[in-house]
Amino acid sequence: MADHPEILEMKTFKTVKRFRTVTGIASLALVASLLSGCAGTRGPGLGTTLDAATTAYALDHGYDEANPLLSPIGDPYLTALASIGLKQGVKYALHEYGGVNEACAHYGVETAGMTAGSWNLAIVAGAASGPGLIIGALFGVGYWLWVDGEEACR
Repeated sequence: MADHPEILEMKTFKTVKRFRTVTGIASLALVASLLSGCAGTRGPGLGTTLDAATTAYALDHGYDEANPLLSPIGDPYLTALASIGLKQGVKYALHEYGGVNEACAHYGVETAGMTAGSWNLAIVAGAASGPGLIIGALFGVGYWLWVDGEEACR
């Protein structure tokens, strides 16, 4: 029974998937720590963290990435890492080239991340895209109000 090809294939698949998960988490932790002070801007905040974590989870469980900049990557954990880098790059560009102060750029991007992460949670929980987007927007507005983003952008 142990030599049955389907059983051997299942064991191999589980081992490869476990290795990929551990390697992905280790890579995510390493890159997130390296990006924490990237380019003189604030490190990743709650919104970026929520979006990256829910993206990795959802993609690892069969969902598709909606962001056309990230969808071609394919690997769940590399996609999550790329989303962190993308958000950090947007913060830097807004601050350095867009004339937006650092706090406003940070909270604006983190609010977008909170919206995206909340949408991911809603979709994984079984909501359709429309209601999921509404839930995400409500969480984003709540985060903006909680961190007093308007004050940061004055």
